[in-house]
Amino acid sequence: MKKLLLAAALTLPAAMVLAQAPAPAPAQAPAAAPAAGRGAAPAQPAGPLASTRASDGQAVVVTAEQITQLAQRLRQAYAAAQIKNPNMRQAIIEATPYTLGLEHRVGKANASVHPGHAELMIVIEGSGLYTHGGTLVNAGAPTTGALPSIVGSDIAGGVTRNVNRGDIFIVPENTPHMLLPDPGGPLLVATVHVPRAGSWAAPQPGGRGANTPPKLGTLAADLPVMYAAARQALPAAPRFFAGGTLVSLPPYRVGLEMRSPKGIASVHKNNAEFMWVLEGEGVIETGGTVTNPRDTGANIDGDAIVGGTEHQMKKGDFIFVPKAVPHLARSNGTFVLATMHVPGDAP
Repeated sequence: MKKLLLAAALTLPAAMVLAQAPAPAPAQAPAAAPAAGRGAAPAQPAGPLASTRASDGQAVVVTAEQITQLAQRLRQAYAAAQIKNPNMRQAIIEATPYTLGLEHRVGKANASVHPGHAELMIVIEGSGLYTHGGTLVNAGAPTTGALPSIVGSDIAGGVTRNVNRGDIFIVPENTPHMLLPDPGGPLLVATVHVPRAGSWAAPQPGGRGANTPPKLGTLAADLPVMYAAARQALPAAPRFFAGGTLVSLPPYRVGLEMRSPKGIASVHKNNAEFMWVLEGEGVIETGGTVTNPRDTGANIDGDAIVGGTEHQMKKGDFIFVPKAVPHLARSNGTFVLATMHVPGDAP
């Protein structure tokens, strides 16, 4: 499986790496928030909805319902807090050092720059304004830690465009960016930071992805045309899926995959894979053993999986599959995924 994004001046890098993370736990809906008086600390879930690591060899799923419940919890926390944070973030899937998080934006938050990372954004709910480029206003000193950033109060000279539910886009490294929800908000955005420095920068001439032009995103309004093209190509697709590029920021790529009822079993030797259901429903089977395995170089493909776990997936669900874990996706009618392959070793 291979392959999420705003068109014209939007692009997405795809890299979520596996290292040491908390032991895997079944994704569970967050518990009901305790009553909080005015000024109380925001009552948020204690940890991510799901966690995994390469050595666990287990995929994790977070459902659309869980994300809705988490969004409600964040709204409650915001309403209960005396000091209002315009951008509250909670982990959805933890795959150290990468975290897929949910951002609850209700007002103007600081603009920022990530020197060594790009940032993927998926608009889950609401609409707003996305400003990128230009220069930070009142920029502070770079922060330290796993995700160094520079924060400013605003952006001068950037490009501003509308974002809406279903848009997917990437902010390249070293690019000032800011999201402002429309009045009435909130704007809910799933985000993940991916490395774009050193060996994780664009490939050398002749390397993999060297000739791939950047595509910083895809608008939700453009997806139906992509679905129609994939549906037409699917009957002749040799690996039982068809689609196109949603985001490309070499060496990373996020793709649209319309899956067939059969599917193909696959093991990625060096990559993990993050998937989000764009449309329809189907089954993603993980673990077990690939039957009739064939080594294709980067992958081991097969006809089916024996002894795996079936995950019933529908629109809005997320799944993360660590590297070297067998997996297979098949449709129950229409089943469209946005998929992102990410290196399985830490940068």
